[in-house]
Amino acid sequence: MDKLNKLSLPATILIASLILGGFIFASQVIKQQSIERQQQIELEANERQQQIELKAKAEQDNRNYIAKRKLDCLAIYKTESDKFNNIRSWNYKEPFKTKDPLKKGGYIPIHPIYDMCEIIYKDNKTGEDFSKYF
Repeated sequence: MDKLNKLSLPATILIASLILGGFIFASQVIKQQSIERQQQIELEANERQQQIELKAKAEQDNRNYIAKRKLDCLAIYKTESDKFNNIRSWNYKEPFKTKDPLKKGGYIPIHPIYDMCEIIYKDNKTGEDFSKYF
């Protein structure tokens, strides 16, 4: 019996240490998983923000391009008006856009041929309008 009492204290300490170690280990694993989840959330948020910024930049670049093309078209109209007296009006035809099959919700120009400046003239003989494209 005396031998049993001598072994029960170390065995109890050993079992308690194993249980305590298991709880500490489990809490560290949970903590690490939480940190990894938080890092993943931050990474996804950064990627979404970058996509938003890239889309906004692309849209702004497109607006700047269209504004420049309209100014170019107006300059062509003024130049043609100075040369000829039968100029009726001008029109800038923006490039059409279509859904980009490779990007979710993305848009791409169909073809640059739709990006043109139309100068409308009046035929002095027939009185009918005709157009030249630049």
